[in-house]
Amino acid sequence: MKGSFSNQAFAKAKRLTLKTVLFISMSGLCSAPTLAANELESVVLANSSLTTYNSQKYLQADDNYYFDQYSAQLIERTEKAINWYQEIVNNGGFTHLYSDELLELGSNSKEVSLLAQRLYQERDLKNNACDETICMFDKDIEQAVKQFQSRHGLKADGRVGKRTFASLNIPAKQKLDKLKLNFYRITNFAGASDEQYVYVNIPEYSLRFVKAGDVKLKNNVIVGKPSWETPAFSDEIEKFVVNPEWRIPTSIATKEIAPKVAEDPDYLVKNNIEIRKNSYLDSQTINPSHIDWDSIKPYQFDHFLVKRAGEENPLGEVKYLFPNAEAIYVHDTPAKQRFSQSNRALSHGCIRIEQPFSLAREIIKHEGEAQTLNHIDSARTQNSTQTFHLDEPLPIHLVYWTAWVDENKLVNFRDDIYQRDKKALLKNDEQSVIAALLKNK
Repeated sequence: MKGSFSNQAFAKAKRLTLKTVLFISMSGLCSAPTLAANELESVVLANSSLTTYNSQKYLQADDNYYFDQYSAQLIERTEKAINWYQEIVNNGGFTHLYSDELLELGSNSKEVSLLAQRLYQERDLKNNACDETICMFDKDIEQAVKQFQSRHGLKADGRVGKRTFASLNIPAKQKLDKLKLNFYRITNFAGASDEQYVYVNIPEYSLRFVKAGDVKLKNNVIVGKPSWETPAFSDEIEKFVVNPEWRIPTSIATKEIAPKVAEDPDYLVKNNIEIRKNSYLDSQTINPSHIDWDSIKPYQFDHFLVKRAGEENPLGEVKYLFPNAEAIYVHDTPAKQRFSQSNRALSHGCIRIEQPFSLAREIIKHEGEAQTLNHIDSARTQNSTQTFHLDEPLPIHLVYWTAWVDENKLVNFRDDIYQRDKKALLKNDEQSVIAALLKNK
């Protein structure tokens, strides 16, 4: 298969690392007029001491480097959001909601009036007509609640229950600090020097394919549970496999599967799993009855378990490989129902993608390799395992952003699912983000 990149001067050898030009004092942020979330794009960037953005504009104009427009816009929008939230903090912060009684369409109480005030402060509610003590929860408020919930990674049902109340009552100062911390992460985004790339924002549970500054694909994903964290790093997708076998990690083989085989000797046969003698690729197999499954200890197993391709294979129909020390990759899953959950930190560390062939099709489409689509469809029909190599690897970046401004100019916040923000908390407004990060390593 033809690769996903043409050979251009700004390719891998010219990749720019912005970390060498960064040391940002967040205390220098200038105040700006209060900005509505959907007005961010229309506001002129205030004079600022944020040297990062100025440096990037310079580099963007330098013919020796390619600078991704998506990254540049993300940086600019996030800087504007920081100025906006600083103004909210300066004005006293958010209205506090004191009741956690369920509010929904048709509710009629003083708490609805306070809710409307609170939603208007972040402009989820465009116009606040609730100036009376008692106010009706109408369609406009319901839509505002849905937008707030969507921006915070909550189930967007338009009903204000305990989780939504808790998010509404997060102090403005806490949100401001979160934006500042993530501004550092965003300005150090390795994808800024790639013409096209994939990136997964772990706390957002989302994967994007970006080409020439435009988002060509956005897909829901499942990431590692807190006990099996998905790491943040950059690599390159080298190939994808249709109808993959699952090479079961030793930890899962010994800690989860071995006890089940000890209880049921037919477990491996029932689950289409075979034991390969010397490696995952070894054609020589071992009879399960020749192993004392009760004696196996965690991480101690002399052979290799492989689940063959099929409907129940946890890798589904396709996996995308970017060989790395963490053994992380992107793959399909038969458990489609889990994508409807708002909290999708559920895997053993790998990334499960909701529409599994969407990424392969985007890669192929942008290369004009229509014939490869036929080969993929043929492999799926025959249920045969086939590997498709990319001539030029496709950069992939796994990032951990818990606050950013999205393509629709909406300010997003997500839970710190792995407590990585907590390890880099800002101590005060005078302390730079980088100093805080270094201090808490």
